[in-house]
Amino acid sequence: MKTLKVVLAGQPNVGKSSLINALSNAKMRVGNFSGVTLEKAEATLQHKDYIITMIDLPGTYSLHGYTMEEKVCKDFLLHEEYDIILNVVDSTNLENSLILTLQLQQLDKAQFIALNMIDEAQKDGVVIDIAHLSSLLHVGVCAVSSTQKQNLDTLLDALIVTHQTYLKTIDSTQQNTTQHKPIQVAQWHNPQKSNMQNTIANIGVTSSLAQQAHMIANQTQKITKTRAAGSAKLDSILLHKIWSIPIFLFAMFLVFELSFVLGKYFQDLIESGVDELAAFIHESIDNELLASLLGDGIVKGVGTVVSFLPLIATLFLGLTLLEGSGYMARVAFMLDGLFFKFGLHGKSFIPLVMGFGCSVPAYMATRTLQNKRDKLLTLFIIGFMSCSARLPIYLLFVGAFFSIKYAGMILFLIYLCGFFIALLLAKFLRVCVFRGESEPFVMEMPRYRIPTLRVIWFSVWGKSYLFLKKAGSVILLGAIFVWALANFPKSTAIEEQYHRDIQALVAQHLEQETFEMQQKEYDNKRLEAQLEYSFAGRLGHAMQPIFAPLGFDWRLSVALVTGFSAKEMVVTTLGVLYALGDQAADDDDENQSLQEALRANLDTKAAVAFIFFIMLYIPCFAATIAFVSESGKKIYGIYLFIFTTLVAYLFAYIGHEVMRLLGY
Repeated sequence: MKTLKVVLAGQPNVGKSSLINALSNAKMRVGNFSGVTLEKAEATLQHKDYIITMIDLPGTYSLHGYTMEEKVCKDFLLHEEYDIILNVVDSTNLENSLILTLQLQQLDKAQFIALNMIDEAQKDGVVIDIAHLSSLLHVGVCAVSSTQKQNLDTLLDALIVTHQTYLKTIDSTQQNTTQHKPIQVAQWHNPQKSNMQNTIANIGVTSSLAQQAHMIANQTQKITKTRAAGSAKLDSILLHKIWSIPIFLFAMFLVFELSFVLGKYFQDLIESGVDELAAFIHESIDNELLASLLGDGIVKGVGTVVSFLPLIATLFLGLTLLEGSGYMARVAFMLDGLFFKFGLHGKSFIPLVMGFGCSVPAYMATRTLQNKRDKLLTLFIIGFMSCSARLPIYLLFVGAFFSIKYAGMILFLIYLCGFFIALLLAKFLRVCVFRGESEPFVMEMPRYRIPTLRVIWFSVWGKSYLFLKKAGSVILLGAIFVWALANFPKSTAIEEQYHRDIQALVAQHLEQETFEMQQKEYDNKRLEAQLEYSFAGRLGHAMQPIFAPLGFDWRLSVALVTGFSAKEMVVTTLGVLYALGDQAADDDDENQSLQEALRANLDTKAAVAFIFFIMLYIPCFAATIAFVSESGKKIYGIYLFIFTTLVAYLFAYIGHEVMRLLGY
């Protein structure tokens, strides 16, 4: 089998990743480029007698090397080994895409152009003369659609032919041979090089790339109807100067409300399964310590977090629909004026919205901010956006302390509150720390699209899979660690006292039912005493005076510490600690659920304070590492810890006192 290494280059949002997925049947692997945190996507496929490897470069508008994306692309194209450059171009935005195309032509490499989204261009009334475009650029061109899988085999055929032709050209000793007609394979064309010199001369070698792109686009495309009339009508509504923000807030409210309505039923099923499995383990295993490890540590520790997957997947679905439709980019434009008043740049919106998913890529997304002060300011407030790892904690406490019919509204208000606190603190940091002017806001509006089922599935499943993967690795290890902290060391004095109490109870010759009830009380008393004697109990009690003004018990204090490793560990920690202690029986002799245990040990004031603290204190360890990497200095990591801890404590205390004044 022969091999062919293809590197995809193109501007952001031209569909490079979508094209690779379509060509390889979604067998794309994601890693990082050497020495940087930018994603590197690769896929390998077989076509005819070729094994084709495709590498997706980061989306970039130029090869100047100004941004990290530009530098990575430029270095790869100049120094790495590959056979052909596949320049992916947006058919609906030909002129802007050609600016990068003209830069790529300065490289002495085999090249080919994929006119992606040709189906959308046709719907817009855009007609592109592919043969003329190919002759002007001296590059083979193929019109494709990654979403509709149009002309994908033709594209692969064309890449192979272009590669073979390039190899023959290198081997040939003749230069500037007689012109031939362009090679044609379906919708792709590859004219000879002699055309290029005259073409460039005609459009002016000294003109800017933008001017050249404008002239080429005018010569090769026609618009047969009013373009994007539907988009203009939608923009007149969604970007209305009065109604735009209420519409956005209502859309986000619907997303959170649906998360509860659709996800709650499946969450209850998973919780029931977890409880039954834990009870079965305790009944089946005689060794008390092993049963506790498996039932209380692993099953309840991990299962409690996994039970929130249906709600999280529903939230991912809503956000994917908003982002994939092109609406989120318009929200960034809409909020630019508001952001400016608080000292933020309009481009800060994208990293902040990404922060609702995960802080790690959100920190990386600040690379689009060229001004150092704008970037640092955005970095310091991204952590106030509630990442998906915090969602299980919110769901746990909202479900425990508030009526289910208001749950969606309260969850929406939590996210909204974090967002506005971030704006206030951004203004504070801009005035006191990061003084200076912001760079101008420039952003291209994507067209409105209905995300395909394939895109929706891979987005929701990909994020859900990462959640489950974390539950099966980091959270599993964390659950075992927390269980160990809560079980060791054991106090022999407590065990001896327990045995004396049981012996005294036996000597009373009580009725069976009365004996079992009294024994259960002694069991709970022993578990509670051993838990407070353990490492977890000692740590919690040592920290409790600090958090006493917030109404936290010692278990919540321990959960805040373990939550730094991964925010999901907060729920896991509480699940383990409350499973091991304070498990008084209900009237029907069943164990309390975690939410019932929380209600039995905390009041609403403490619950609200805890939500505020979780919302605002430092992100997880992995996110903190990403923050340090993007900020450029380790000392900023210390500043972030101090800043977020003080902010979290302040607003948690305010929340506690407000609830107290309201009579809770």
